Amino acid sequence: MSETTPKYWQSLAARAGDPAVLERSRNEFAEELPVGVAAQPPDASSRRDFFKVMGLSAAAAMVACQRAPVQKAVPFLTKPDELTPGLSLWYASTCGACSAQCGVLLKTRDGRPIKVEGNAEHPVSRGGVCAVGQASVLSLYDANRSRWPSVGGTKATWASLDQAVTEGLRKVAEEGRAIRLVLPWVMGPTAEAAVARFLAAFPTARTVRYDATGELEAIAEAHRLTHGVRVVPDYRFDQAKIIASFGADFLGTWVSPVAFTRQYSTARDAAGTREMARHWQLEPLMTLTGASADKRVPVAASDMVPALAGLVKRLAQKAGRAVEGLSGVPVSRVDASVLNTLADELWAAKEKALVVCGGDEPVAQVLANLANELLGNAGTTVSVSGGLTLDAGAMGLGELLAELEAKQVGAVLFHGVNPAYTHPRGEALAELLKDVAVTVATSDRLDETASLVRFHAPDHTPLESWGDAEPRRGVLSLRQPVVSPLHETRGTVESLLKWAGVEQSHHDFLRARWEAEIFPRANVATGFQAFWDEAVRQGVAVVLPQPATTESPAFRPESVAAALAGTAAADEGLELVLYQKVGLRDGTLANNGWLQEMPDPISKATWGNYLCVAPATATKLGISDGQVVRVSTGGKTLAVPALVQPGTHPRALGLAMGYGRTKVGRIGNAVGENAFVLAPFNNGKVRHAALGVTLEVTPETRPLALSQTHASMEGRGLVREAELAAFLANPRAGNEQEGGHGGGHPLSIWSGHEYKGHKWALAVDLSACTGCSACVVSCQAENNIPIVGEDEALRQREMHWMRIDRYYEGEPDAPRVVHQPMMCQHCDNAPCETVCPVLATVHSTEGLNQQVYNRCVGTRYCANNCPTKVRRFNWFDYKHDEPLERLVLNPDVVVRTRGVMEKCSLCVQRIQEGKAEAKRDGRELRDGDIRTACQQSCPAQAIHFGDINDPNSDVAKLAKSGRAYRLLEEINIGPAVTYLTKIRNTGNGSAE
Repeated sequence: MSETTPKYWQSLAARAGDPAVLERSRNEFAEELPVGVAAQPPDASSRRDFFKVMGLSAAAAMVACQRAPVQKAVPFLTKPDELTPGLSLWYASTCGACSAQCGVLLKTRDGRPIKVEGNAEHPVSRGGVCAVGQASVLSLYDANRSRWPSVGGTKATWASLDQAVTEGLRKVAEEGRAIRLVLPWVMGPTAEAAVARFLAAFPTARTVRYDATGELEAIAEAHRLTHGVRVVPDYRFDQAKIIASFGADFLGTWVSPVAFTRQYSTARDAAGTREMARHWQLEPLMTLTGASADKRVPVAASDMVPALAGLVKRLAQKAGRAVEGLSGVPVSRVDASVLNTLADELWAAKEKALVVCGGDEPVAQVLANLANELLGNAGTTVSVSGGLTLDAGAMGLGELLAELEAKQVGAVLFHGVNPAYTHPRGEALAELLKDVAVTVATSDRLDETASLVRFHAPDHTPLESWGDAEPRRGVLSLRQPVVSPLHETRGTVESLLKWAGVEQSHHDFLRARWEAEIFPRANVATGFQAFWDEAVRQGVAVVLPQPATTESPAFRPESVAAALAGTAAADEGLELVLYQKVGLRDGTLANNGWLQEMPDPISKATWGNYLCVAPATATKLGISDGQVVRVSTGGKTLAVPALVQPGTHPRALGLAMGYGRTKVGRIGNAVGENAFVLAPFNNGKVRHAALGVTLEVTPETRPLALSQTHASMEGRGLVREAELAAFLANPRAGNEQEGGHGGGHPLSIWSGHEYKGHKWALAVDLSACTGCSACVVSCQAENNIPIVGEDEALRQREMHWMRIDRYYEGEPDAPRVVHQPMMCQHCDNAPCETVCPVLATVHSTEGLNQQVYNRCVGTRYCANNCPTKVRRFNWFDYKHDEPLERLVLNPDVVVRTRGVMEKCSLCVQRIQEGKAEAKRDGRELRDGDIRTACQQSCPAQAIHFGDINDPNSDVAKLAKSGRAYRLLEEINIGPAVTYLTKIRNTGNGSAE
């Protein structure tokens, strides 16, 4: 790295010192638009354009004089006994946003669910919740949900639909034709019991299981081969000393990222245990997990199986065991020294080592299973008996397509899946369904698949329904409704029971099953009613596993050779890798604006997908950011903008799934391109990596809405790192700068502040933070932060009160990554306060930098003078045009209007609520009584909040640690936010 190259950089252009980038970073209020964004002519009726034409200073006085809209109050005449207007109620439940099914707490105000938070009493997720779970409350109020059942696209009653479906199913069964239920792999024990009742009522019925990304199916299929049971094991990262991940984004999207993130942060808490698990990541694309790795090796997708085989071969030699079939696997192109070192470290840890594998290739999963078997980690870092057992008798969607083509199917029911969108043969499926007599879908909207069927029986959202889950064997989570159904919907479990002739509500069926099957395993002295009430209150019950599942099935070594037979050689050309983004996943929640606008933790892009290209490949082919390329494979072509992404393997091309929806709603329709159509489909199996890809560069460009690269560190030490060995020798390693221990600059133009009571502060552990962005969405939900849309995001006018700055270090082909949460620093000597002409931003007696909205006239002087650039300006009235969507707003936080500045308040409404509750209880406020929204949601527990004047508080103790530093101490702004240096276990023993 040359002397002129910055150590930390956010984009390749900034690393290269592009003068245009540097100029844009200095001219923060520039009005020029990105390439490809058309300028809009001034609108005489537009207040923004009026300010532009007349001058902001002349119009500023008019802003504060706007009259607030008149609203009428409606008296609450018949109030439920348990509800007090103005006070929140919390309900324990289970998240239904993805298959991980984490434990959550749901906050309601006056009967309205407004916030999702983690349930600290849940033994698996342990208080964390991801961005998707946080955003699920917004989906409850989605105006594009179906509001009633329909038959043939026409509104119907439930009675008429039930009669038609039941008669149709009975007729199909009597004729001996097949009935197929297309379901997700993970539904929950009680839902599975309802499916079993349905299958018993219709002898010709079978389940078809479908996973849009294929990862769960691949893991389960591999364990069917190696252990004789279709299971997703219980992985325990907190028990591991060495973690080797082959393409598994376990901190982002793989299996159960919230639980794994908490385990991972526990295993890597060097400050608390003076030990730190070491993490290797081999992958084709830079993932959230790869960004946290100590050793990251870019590996082509086609080389993943050979690399795993090479590792297994080395482990087998150390174990003195022969493994048949390995000789037929092509030799890996991964450097032999890398595999040698990895094998040595894994073998040294043995039962404390863990090998995991991502992707949808069962062969790779079989090799990962074999590696764990050789290490002898069963019951320590991997538990097959403690995992999630999947449907052993299910068909695959490929088999269903074959049956449909043979016209053997008389009825198809879809629940929780959308294959018309997520399967590469979605168009063929649409044609084949036309010949099926009975077609039913229970999706929450008329999506791409539901719009093809005759009967649509819309399901409740998870916030409106009962249910349960078993994320770990013996851990039963309950889901309870926190609001009555907003529309004429009905739970799928109840629908299946009714069509099977069982007249029982979902709640009664669930409760009866728990009394008959769960309560006998609870090992409690109380009666069932007390057990049930406590399970509902806590949202979870820990019971004894079923006796038949307590023993781990033996490994079948003979299965390996059969699985490895015919392994193809690694490819030499370009390879397409379809991946999930942390926010949008498979696109089920594509109509959720919070997720669409959440910056991707790695690329920092919003609103749409793009083709990730390695810097070396981009240079070779002449590709730049935003340039449209045509990617072709299997006779299909997509035109997408390119993004030059550091850390990508030179042969890998990454394209995110979940975009290109056509029937999801007004927010998600026509955003990006549908990557699923490019997935190879051979021998009835879908794979999400394609070889032999061709790439055509076009002269067309599409701007990318990047959220961070317009900012700059300007060479300052905003992020700090240290190697583990150096940190253990010196707690201030990597943090030796003057003032790095929380001390201030001795010279000041301010007289200082004296806080006799509370002084609120944050501490952020960079070593724990993974950049998952759950805090960003949590802050958005808590503080009524609007989405601004793609057009405004292109103009760099994002509104998030906190952001996750992502910095690279090193060479573009294999950089290291540091994530830094950035919010208002609540400076003691706040530069924003000295320039505000109307005292709209002032300091409180408890150390908060307050923003008084009804004083603000929108001069933006404070934003210009803010050194950390954390203030946001309301360019428009970002209204919720749909009345239903306004119900998600938090009444404790004012909705800001056009023309004012806003920013992080350290959740002052929670501070006031916590103090009021302590006062009502007649006690002193305790450390931990108040938790900010960002802190509460963090799966890694990277954020700490409290009173820094209390020497026993966590935040005060962390502020005195050797790793503590504050931003820009050289200018003596006195931030209330302390950062802790990032610790890496790279093994080189030197400070970074």
